[in-house]
Amino acid sequence: MPRENAPRSASSRPPSSTVWRDLACVVVVTAIVAALCVSFDVSELAYRWTRRAERFQLDELPATLLMLALGLAWFAWRRWRELQRELVRRHALEKEAERLLDDNRRLVVQANDAQERERRHLARELHDELGQYLNAISLDGARIRDLSAQRDAETHRLALNVVSSATHVYRQIGTMIRRLRPTGLDELGLATAIEHCVDGWRERLPDATFSLAIEGDFGGLSDRLNITLYRLVQEGLTNVSKFARASRVEIYLVRAPRDAVDGRDEPEMREETRDAGGVDEIVVTMADDGPGVDLAAPRAGLGLIGMRERVEALGGEFRIASEPGNGFMFCARVPAHAGLAEPVAVN
Repeated sequence: MPRENAPRSASSRPPSSTVWRDLACVVVVTAIVAALCVSFDVSELAYRWTRRAERFQLDELPATLLMLALGLAWFAWRRWRELQRELVRRHALEKEAERLLDDNRRLVVQANDAQERERRHLARELHDELGQYLNAISLDGARIRDLSAQRDAETHRLALNVVSSATHVYRQIGTMIRRLRPTGLDELGLATAIEHCVDGWRERLPDATFSLAIEGDFGGLSDRLNITLYRLVQEGLTNVSKFARASRVEIYLVRAPRDAVDGRDEPEMREETRDAGGVDEIVVTMADDGPGVDLAAPRAGLGLIGMRERVEALGGEFRIASEPGNGFMFCARVPAHAGLAEPVAVN
């Protein structure tokens, strides 16, 4: 998202050239009016027209109008001063809001990093500790099963149950580990991890059709960016499983300069990919032809909010487009250097 930049202090004041131009216009118009009054003897004409109403003191009207004009000028000057003070105050508030927004994004980044570290630690503990003991239980159960095959039918049956239960728990823990830490993300890279994720959802949603297109080199990305892109796809597929289980899902992941993105997304997204180019970025687009949602209606879930916060915390933009009956689509654009340490300038 792109956030709007706060106006600069110079923009709260009119340019000096505009002020002098307006003042010159006032002087010129005044001179023209004075010349016309001299040419047509406006004062004499006004006297002839109003002398029959002398009892109403209309000849004193010019002085009254002059005082009114001065009063209105003073009133306008006071309002202008108040407007200047209000602009300065609003500018300070916008700067403060921008600072708080930056602080909030840093907190989001730190919270996400802490969450991913905890998930990684938990996944490692589940794999190393529980996985090891479950494997030992399964081996012991298999040994008991083999020894009791010809001796005790009841023991043999219980041993089979132990082996089956250990295998089931081991598979469930494997599923939990994959949810906590994407399979192959650290070893094989982002593209392979996303392909594995999509393959898993193909098995869970046999009525849905998935299309995945990955273009570009995804090496050299920060761990923070890798996990953010993976979570975007993961959360998008989770939403498909909730609201569009029998739909066609198209996933597009590309790394390219901004001006090289060819606008394969929806028309309302294409303008987002046509700004000033030259910046290496990653675009993730996911669309389905499911029932869609009314974006104007309030939503209780936090999935889309979490996706937006993750993307914007890395300096990216997140857009969604949907209408009831016309499917759902989201598009995220993130700079490819997001999450990497800034180079230190050498004097």
